[in-house]
Amino acid sequence: MRQLIPALLLLTLLVPAAAAVEVPVTRAQFVSALWSWAGSPPCAGGQPFSDVPQTAPWLSALCWAAGEGLVRGTGGLLFTPDRPITREEAAILLRRYAARLGRDVSFPEIARCNDFEDISPWADNSLYWATGTGLIGWSEGGRLDPQGTLTQAQLDAILTRFSQ
Repeated sequence: MRQLIPALLLLTLLVPAAAAVEVPVTRAQFVSALWSWAGSPPCAGGQPFSDVPQTAPWLSALCWAAGEGLVRGTGGLLFTPDRPITREEAAILLRRYAARLGRDVSFPEIARCNDFEDISPWADNSLYWATGTGLIGWSEGGRLDPQGTLTQAQLDAILTRFSQ
């Protein structure tokens, strides 16, 4: 029993620290949150991705997002639902959805970032738009951090700002 007490004490100290670490939002979670924010509209067709099980709880969200032209997959008919969504991928989905809503998605004038060379060519205008409009915040040191991932708290803040 005496040997167990130090182990339990250590666990008590480590568990809150581990719980404070935020897990990145996956691509499926992001699409599901956007769908929910949109009022959970019905799906207008099938989903085109081969790596999505028909029993996935977020299937309706993905079907809606694909039908709206928001998601186009990661190549080869794959959606890669469990991979954390990158900031540049989130920016693309947000900009496409904003365009569907009739919002201004023109390229804003913003300060040059320190890591512009890390932005994928297919995402640069969307990431600049999302940061220029304040939807996605800048990272430390004047960086856009295009390959960085979003936490649940960041996603909640983004959707709150998208509502305004």
